[in-house]
Amino acid sequence: MAPTPPSTSSILQTISPLPFILSKSDDSVRKKDPKYKRYAANIDKALVLFERVEDWADYISFLGKLLRALQSHTAQQIPYSSIIANRLAQSLHPNLPSGVHQKALELYGYIFGVLGKDGLSQELHIWIPGLLPLMSYASINVKPHLLHILESYILPIPAEALRPIIRPLLLALLPGIDDETSESFGDTLNLIDRFRAHIADDQYFWQCFFLIVLSSEDRLLGAVIYAARKFPSLSAIPNDKTKEEVLECLPDDLKAVVTPEPGLTVRALGKGLEDEQILVQRGFLELLIRNLQLQSGVLQKLVAPHDLTLLVISASSVVLRRDMSLNRRLWTWLLGPEPSPDHSQSPPTLSRSEYFRNYGLRSLVAGLKELILSVSPDPISRARPYRICLSLMDRWEVGSLVVPEVLIPIVRSVRRYKTEALVDAHYQEVLKSASAFFDGVEARNIWADAFKLIITEHDLELLLFIIRTFNVREEEMVIVHLPLILVTLFILRKQVQSLNRRIWLELASEILEAIPIRALLPTAQSEIYTFNDAETLERISQFYDRSPDEPSTPPYLPATISWILLTATAELVTSTLNDFDPDAGDISIFAVNLLAKIPGESTWRNDALVQALLGLSPSLHVPYQVLYGATRLLGVVIERNGMIRQEIDLSIRNFTELHWNYLSIPTGKFHVESVTSLWDLQSKCKDHRIEAAISNLVADAHKKPEAGHAFINLWAHSVDYANFEAILTRPLLLMLDSLEDKYSPLRSISLAWLEMLGASSTTNRLYGILVSRILKLPFLRRQEYSFGEDDDLELFLYYLKTLTNILAMGPPSLCASLGTDMISVDASRSNLLQHMGLEEGDPSYRGFFIRVILRTLKYGIPEDSSPELQESLSRVLRGALQLLSVILMNPDKPMTPELAVEQALTSRLSSNLHKNDIYTQTLILDVLFRTLKVNYGDGTSENANIHQDSVIKLRDSVDIQSSVDGQSGRGPTSSLIQCVIDGISTDQNQPVLDSWVKFLVDCLPFFSDVLFQILIPVVECFCSQIKKTFEELKGVYGSKSSISQEGSEGALFALMHGLEHIMVAAHDKLLDEESKTVNPKTPVEPGFFGNVISGVFSVESPQARSAAANNRLTVLLCFQDCIKICHPIWLWGEEIARGTQTDPDSASNESFMYISSRMKYRARRILERLYMTETMESLETLIDLHRVTPVFKLLHVLDGSRPKLTLPYILNAIYSRTNPVILESSARSSLTTDLSDYQLLEFLVDYVSSLENDAIEEIWMDCMAFIKDVQANVSYYRHVLPSVLVFISIIGSKVDLTNFGEQRRLRKELADMFLKLLNSAVTARQVSGITTPEPSVLSLGEKDRYSDSDGTQTPTSVTASTTTTITSHPQPPTLQTQLSFQQLSLSSSSTMPLTPVEKIDASNSKPKFSQDELCKALAVVVPSFQKILLESDRVLAACTTLGTSIISPALKSKGFPSSANAAVLEVLYQVAKIPATEKAWKASVTDAYYDSKFFTVGEILRPKWRDIVRQWLKNDKERMPDLIARVSSHSSNANVLFGWSDQESVMRRLNLRRVAFAYMCGEKDQFLTNLRETLDKLSELVSSSVCASIRSDVFLCLRGIILRTSPVHLPPFWTFIYTELQDVFSELTNGDPNKLRPENLQGVFAACKLLDTILVLGSEEFQVHQWLFIKDTLEAAFPKAEASPLPLIDRLSFLLGVPMSTAMTVCAYVPIAQRVQLTVL
Repeated sequence: MAPTPPSTSSILQTISPLPFILSKSDDSVRKKDPKYKRYAANIDKALVLFERVEDWADYISFLGKLLRALQSHTAQQIPYSSIIANRLAQSLHPNLPSGVHQKALELYGYIFGVLGKDGLSQELHIWIPGLLPLMSYASINVKPHLLHILESYILPIPAEALRPIIRPLLLALLPGIDDETSESFGDTLNLIDRFRAHIADDQYFWQCFFLIVLSSEDRLLGAVIYAARKFPSLSAIPNDKTKEEVLECLPDDLKAVVTPEPGLTVRALGKGLEDEQILVQRGFLELLIRNLQLQSGVLQKLVAPHDLTLLVISASSVVLRRDMSLNRRLWTWLLGPEPSPDHSQSPPTLSRSEYFRNYGLRSLVAGLKELILSVSPDPISRARPYRICLSLMDRWEVGSLVVPEVLIPIVRSVRRYKTEALVDAHYQEVLKSASAFFDGVEARNIWADAFKLIITEHDLELLLFIIRTFNVREEEMVIVHLPLILVTLFILRKQVQSLNRRIWLELASEILEAIPIRALLPTAQSEIYTFNDAETLERISQFYDRSPDEPSTPPYLPATISWILLTATAELVTSTLNDFDPDAGDISIFAVNLLAKIPGESTWRNDALVQALLGLSPSLHVPYQVLYGATRLLGVVIERNGMIRQEIDLSIRNFTELHWNYLSIPTGKFHVESVTSLWDLQSKCKDHRIEAAISNLVADAHKKPEAGHAFINLWAHSVDYANFEAILTRPLLLMLDSLEDKYSPLRSISLAWLEMLGASSTTNRLYGILVSRILKLPFLRRQEYSFGEDDDLELFLYYLKTLTNILAMGPPSLCASLGTDMISVDASRSNLLQHMGLEEGDPSYRGFFIRVILRTLKYGIPEDSSPELQESLSRVLRGALQLLSVILMNPDKPMTPELAVEQALTSRLSSNLHKNDIYTQTLILDVLFRTLKVNYGDGTSENANIHQDSVIKLRDSVDIQSSVDGQSGRGPTSSLIQCVIDGISTDQNQPVLDSWVKFLVDCLPFFSDVLFQILIPVVECFCSQIKKTFEELKGVYGSKSSISQEGSEGALFALMHGLEHIMVAAHDKLLDEESKTVNPKTPVEPGFFGNVISGVFSVESPQARSAAANNRLTVLLCFQDCIKICHPIWLWGEEIARGTQTDPDSASNESFMYISSRMKYRARRILERLYMTETMESLETLIDLHRVTPVFKLLHVLDGSRPKLTLPYILNAIYSRTNPVILESSARSSLTTDLSDYQLLEFLVDYVSSLENDAIEEIWMDCMAFIKDVQANVSYYRHVLPSVLVFISIIGSKVDLTNFGEQRRLRKELADMFLKLLNSAVTARQVSGITTPEPSVLSLGEKDRYSDSDGTQTPTSVTASTTTTITSHPQPPTLQTQLSFQQLSLSSSSTMPLTPVEKIDASNSKPKFSQDELCKALAVVVPSFQKILLESDRVLAACTTLGTSIISPALKSKGFPSSANAAVLEVLYQVAKIPATEKAWKASVTDAYYDSKFFTVGEILRPKWRDIVRQWLKNDKERMPDLIARVSSHSSNANVLFGWSDQESVMRRLNLRRVAFAYMCGEKDQFLTNLRETLDKLSELVSSSVCASIRSDVFLCLRGIILRTSPVHLPPFWTFIYTELQDVFSELTNGDPNKLRPENLQGVFAACKLLDTILVLGSEEFQVHQWLFIKDTLEAAFPKAEASPLPLIDRLSFLLGVPMSTAMTVCAYVPIAQRVQLTVL
C-alpha cells in the first residue's frame, strides 16, 4: 500500500519549482555552549516554518522570522548553513515576486556581514550558487540591492578565493548590461571592471570572458556590449615581424588578451559572429573593424592559420543573412580602409583588392575549401559554402579572387554528393544552390578553369559532369568557349595516350551537341588551312590568361574553328578506322554531327578519310559499332560530293555486303540497326546501287545459304518503309526464283519465310510488288488483245510462275490473304486500271490476278508471227492457267501408299542428322510427311479411309508391329519418334528447326494411339532445347560480341510453337478418352434403393480407372514442365520491359528490345493456353514457382486481372489437402506438386494482399465460404489457423476501404466467424495436424479411382501405367531389338508420384504450430481488429481473449521475463495501441512492471518493453503518481525503529528504478505535472535515508528526468542536484577515498554519471554551478603551479594521488564516472 503524501504539502508546494529540504542534523551544534544551542534551535524552528508555505507572503513572513532568529545571537558562525542557503535560493525563484527577492537579499546581506570576508571566502561554495542566477530575471528595484551585496560583500573577498568564481560572476552580471538604457547599466559595468581590477589578472579575466562567449549564447548580447567598451584595440600591431617579436612588443594589457592562447580570442569572436541575432553579429563585426582589423599582426602572426580561417569564415557567413548592414561591415573588414587619395604618403597604402589579396584571401579560400570538402549528408550544410560564394561575388574585389579558387572544388563536391545523398531530393537541393553559384560566375572564368582542368589534370570526367549538370548554354559559352574547348580536346587526345577514350568521346559529343549552328561558318572562309598543335594551344592559353581589363577577342574566327575541327576529326576518324578502333564508329557519328553543324558545307572531301572508308572490305571482320558509324559517315560524304562515281560504287558494294553479313546472324542481333543503316544510305544515294548490291548477294546464295536468312530479316524490318520497293524488288524476285530449284539450299529458307509471311500482315507488300511489275508491262495497256514481237512475254511468264510458286508452296494463310488483302489504288493507278479494263470486280489481289489472267487468255498473235513468239504465247497461257488452278483449287494431290519409302526416308533422315547438309533434311521431311499422310491419313481426307486397309496389309507383309498397347491401330514406328527427338535435339539443325517442329506438329494425328506413351520424352526434349536455346540467347545479348552463332531466336520460337501444339493435342486426346470412359447414367427412381443401385452400377473397372488416371498424370506432369520452362522466358522479358535488365551492348539495344518482347509474348501465349486448359494444375505449378520468384503479375496477366476466376482454384487446392470430401472429383487437385496446405495459405495471403481493394467484392462469397468451412471443420485446419487469421485480417482491412464494406450484415458475419476462429487458435496449445479421414468418407468410386482390382493402392504414375500395360499385353519377338514407346516413357520418369489419397494420408501427421508462430500472425492481425470487428465490445472481447490466453500467462509465468519473448511482446504492444482495451492487458503489464525480475529483461527486448510501458503510461494517467507514491521514505516495519530493513531498501531502490524507467519511456515533457511530486520524494528520501546505496538510484532517477525534460522546466532541480552532488563528493574529499564501502562507492559512481550527463548536455542554467565540480576556465588546460584544486573533482583527483597534468589529460578524454571508477576502484 502506497504511503500517504506528507501533510505539509500545499497548493504553493505543487507550483513551487524548488524542493522543501528537511533539516539535517548538525554535529557542530552539540559542541557549542547553551546560548549557541538556543541560537541554533531558534534557527531550526524558523527553518521548519518553510514547510508550511501556502502563499508568497508566507515567504516574506518566514524570512523575517529567520532573520530575527539569526539576529538573536552575535556568533561568527551560521548553523545549518547549507539548509539556510537552500531556503534562500528557493526564495529567489523567478516565479516569486520582487518583494520576496528583496527580503531574501536582506538575509543574504546580514549573513554575509556576520560571516565577514574571511568566513564568506571559506563558505563561498555554500552561499554564492543560489545568488548568481538572480540578475538574469531580477526586476528593476531588485537589481540595485543585488549589486550592493555583490559590491559590499563579494568584492572584498581576497582575490585567491574570488578567482574560481570569476566566470560564474560574469555569467551572472552580463545579463545586467544587455540594455544600455537601463538604470543599472552603469553600476553593473563598473562592478565588472572592479572585479577585474580586484583579481589583478587581466589574462585570466579575458579567458573567462571568452569562454562565456563560446559556451553561453544568451550572454552574447551583454558580452558584445562589454567588449565594445573594454576590449583593447589590436589593429595597430605590426605584421612585418616574427611571432616572438610581435609578442615582445605588445604592452601588458594587449598581451593579456592573446596569451596564453590567441586562438581562444579568435574562436570567441567567431562564435559571436555565428549568433542568430543580427544585433549581436553587427556588434562583433564592429568590434573586428575597430579593434582587430585583418592586417593586424595578431591575426597574421600570432593566431594559427586554422583559427584565422575559422574567424574569416564565421565573418563571411553573415552574408547568408542578406542584411545590408552586416554586408557593409563585412566588406569594410575584408577590404580594409579606403586608400588615401594622397599618393605622397610613404609607404603608399594598398588598394582594397590588394589588401584582401594579402591578408584575407588565403584564409577565406582555405575555409571555403574546408567547408566544400565536408562529408555532411545534410543538404543545408552541404550547400552553405555555395551560398556564401554566391554572395561574396557581390563585391568584385572579393569574388574575382575567390571564385577561380573554389569553382572546381565546388563542382567536385556536387559530383561527390550525388553518390552520398540519402535521397535524390537532397541532391537536387544542393544542386540548386550550386547552379545558382555557377550561373553567377562569368563564362570566361568558368572555361578558363575548364581549360586548365583539361591541360593540367586531364580530368575529363569532371568536365563531362559540368556539361551535363550545369547551364552551359549561354550565348558566350556556346559561341566562343565551347568550340575552343572542343579544339583543345582533339589536341589533348593526340598528345596524351592514357586518356579514357570513352569519356573523351562522350565529352566531345556533349560539347558538340551544345554548339549551335551559328557558332560555326563554312570552311571556305577560314583564315588558315594549316595548324600546329602547340601553337594552337598557346593561342588559346593566352586568350584565357588575359586580365579582365584586356579585350577578349577569340583567338580564331568561326570559319577557322570549323576547318580545324573538321581536319582534326577527319584525321581521328581515319586513324581509328585504319586501326579498327572500337571507338571508330562513335567517332564517325561525331564527324557526321559536326558536318551537320557547319552551315553551307555542300562540298567536302578528305582523301585520307575516303581511302579509310574504302578500306573497309567485306573480307575483314568489322565490328558492328564501327560499321554503323562508318555507314552514316559514308552517306554524309556521298551527300557532300566527297567521292567520285567509282569510289561510290565500290563503297556501296562493300558496306552493303558488310551489313548483309550481320543480317545473316541467326540471333537477331544488329538486324534492326543494319536495316536502318542501309535505308539511311539509300536516302543519301537515291539510286539503285544498294538494290543491285543486295541482288548480287542473293544471286550468290547457292554459295552462302545464309543470304536467304539475311533477306528475310531485311524484309521483316523494311516493309514499313514507304519506298520499300527501291531496295526489295529485285532481291525479292531472286529469292522467289529459288522456289523452282528443289535442290537449292535457299529454297527451304524461302519456304520458311513464306510460312512466316502468311502469319504476318505484310503479304500485301509481296503482292503489291508483283502488281506493280505487271502493271508496267506495255502490252497490257493496249486496247487490242494481241501480242507483238516487241512484247516481253518471257518477263510476263516469269511473273506468273513466281506467283504460282508463292501460292503453291506457301502456307494456306498466304492463299487466304490473297482474297482478303485489298489492292492499293491511288489516283494514277486507278486511271491505269481503268484504261486496262481491270478496275471492276473483286478489289482484292485475288480478283486482280484473276482479271489479269482472264485478260491474258484473250490475247492472240498475228498470223505472220515467228515460231518463237508462238511458243512464248503458249508458255504464257500455260503459266496463266496454272496460276488460275492454284488460286481456285486445292493444290494437294494423292499419292499411293509406300511403307518402304517411309522406312527409307526415316533411315536417311536419321543418318543425316549429324552431317553438315542440314538443308536436305527439310526436303526429306516434306516428302516424309506426304508419305505419312497417304499411309495413315489425318481423318479428314477420303484418301485416308480408302488406303487404310492396304496400309495394314503392307505393314503385316513387312513384319512391322501394328500394335503398341495390344489394340490394333494406325501409327508410325518408334524409330521415327526417336529420329524426330534426335533431330530436334541436334544443335546443327537450328537453322532448319522450324521444319522439324512443323513436321512433328503436322504428324501428331498419326501418333494419336500412342500419344501418351511418347508425350513425356517429346516434351522433355522440347523443354531441354528451349532452355538451352534461351540460355544461349541470353548469353549472346549479355556480351558485346558482334557475331555469335550460338542461339537462334527462330529456333526458340519454333520450339515454343511446337510445344504448344503438342500439349494442346495431348490434352484434347485426354479429354476425348475421359469422355468415353464415363458410363451413361441409368435412369432409376429416386430414393434410398435408387441411390444404392446407382452407386452399384456406376462402378468402373479398375483397369479403365488406372489407365485414365495414368494418362492424366502424364499430361499434368508435362504441363508442369511447360510452365516451368516458359515462366523464366516471360520473366526475363518482363524484367527487360521494366528496365531492370539492359543490353550491355548499346549498339544492339533496339534488337534486344525487339527480341525480348517477342519472346515474352510467345511465352505468355503458351502460359495462357495452358492456364485456360488446366487452371488448377497450372496454378499450383505457379504457386510452387512463387517460392523462388513472385508470380503475381504473371497471374494477373493470365486471369485478365479477374481474381474471381483464380481464387476458387486456390481455395480448391487447399480443400484438396485438408478436406477433399467437400469437393467433386473433377474439382480436386491431382496433388502432383509438392505443396502443403500451409504453403498454399501463405500464397493465398500474399495473393489477396496484392489485389486492389475494389476486387474484394468479387471474391467475397468465395472467401466467406472458405472461412465457413474452416469454422465448421476446425480439426482439419487447426494447424494453419494463424494463416487463416491473417487472411481474414486482410479481407477485413480491404473491405473496410470500399463501398461494399458498408453492408453491416456481411461485416457482422465476418466478425462472428473471426472471433470463433480466434478463440480456437489461441486455445489450441501445441495442436497437431488434421485427423485422418475415415475410409467411409470416400465413396466407392473414389476408392476405385486410386485402387487396383484387388483393392490395394497403386501409385498412378506413367511408370506404373506403362508397367501394367506391358504386363497385360506381351510384346512380340520382333520388337525385342527395337526402342519401344514404353522404354521412352521409362527413361523420362524415374520417380513415382503419390496419388491424391496417399498424399492425404501422408498429410495426416501435420506439423504443430508454436506459440511464436501464432503470436507472429497475431501481430499482423491485431492492428486490423477495429476494421474486422467494427464494434468496440467485439474488439474488447478479442483483446480480452488474447490477454487471457497469451499475454497474461506469459507475463505472470514463473519463468518471467524469459517467458515473454519478442513475439508475445509484439502482440501486447499492438493490443495496447487499440483504444479502450486497457482492461485486457493493463493488469498484466502492471504486475510485470512491479515484478522484481522486470529489470533483468534481455537487451534485445528492452526497446519493445519501452514502447509497451510508454503506451501503458499514456493510457493510465494515474500510473505515474502511483509509481511516485510507492517511493516511501518511512519504514513500514514496526520492529525496525531506526532506518530500513534490507527488504525495504531493495523495494525502495526498485521503485526508484521504476520511476526512472517510466520517465525514460515517456515522451518529451510528458510528466511535467509530476515533476514537483517527484522532486519532493527524492528530497525526502535523501534526507531520511540511512542506506547509502539509495543515492545511486536517486541519481539514476535524476538522469532520467534530465534526459526527458526540456531545460526550461529543470530550474527547480538544480539546487537539489548541485547540493546532493556536493555532499557526495565532499564526503569523499573530507575522508579517505580508498576506504569507501562498496555501497558508498556505488553512490559516488552514480553521482559521476549524473554529473557527466549534465555536462554533456551543456545546460546553460547549470553553468553558473559547474565551477563547484570542475575547472571551467583555461587553467584546466594551462594549470598554474600555485593554484589550489578548489573544484571537487580536482580535489578528488589530488587526494587520490593523480598528478594534475595526468588529471587534466584524463579529464579531456575520459568521463568523470570512468575516472572515478578507474582511480577509486
